[in-house]
Amino acid sequence: MTRNLGTPLLLAGGVNVDFDLTFLAHFVLFAAFIFLMKPIIFDPLLRLFEERERRTAGAIARARGMDEQAIVLKQSYDEKLEGVRRVAAVDREAERSRLNGLQNELMAATRHTVDERLRAASVKLEIEVSDARRELERDESVVAAQIASRVLGREVRP
Repeated sequence: MTRNLGTPLLLAGGVNVDFDLTFLAHFVLFAAFIFLMKPIIFDPLLRLFEERERRTAGAIARARGMDEQAIVLKQSYDEKLEGVRRVAAVDREAERSRLNGLQNELMAATRHTVDERLRAASVKLEIEVSDARRELERDESVVAAQIASRVLGREVRP
């Protein structure tokens, strides 16, 4: 069929396809190619793609499970750590109170010991002062006579 160049393509008609034996031969050869290549190439390739997808999906699922497990473990760890911190704070306060009590006891005992030593030293000092006064009172007339003798330049008897 010849087409006039002035006629639009749509009006010229459809595509002319001849269904002859070459078309049928090409179809049969293509079908045979597919039939032969399916067990050799296509099926193993599809199994490989499925296995890869299965492994990838499995790895992703395992990774999600591990992530969830890690989150749970971290929460448990944080809770336990907070509990330990609370117990440590309570223990620290108890130890601080115990040490403050011990410090107060030691200070009271030290004050008591110092007070006793001061009293003993004060009593001892009072005794020594009393002894010194008695000696001075006993020797007072002799010392006065010696002073008077030196001042007067002559001997004075007590």
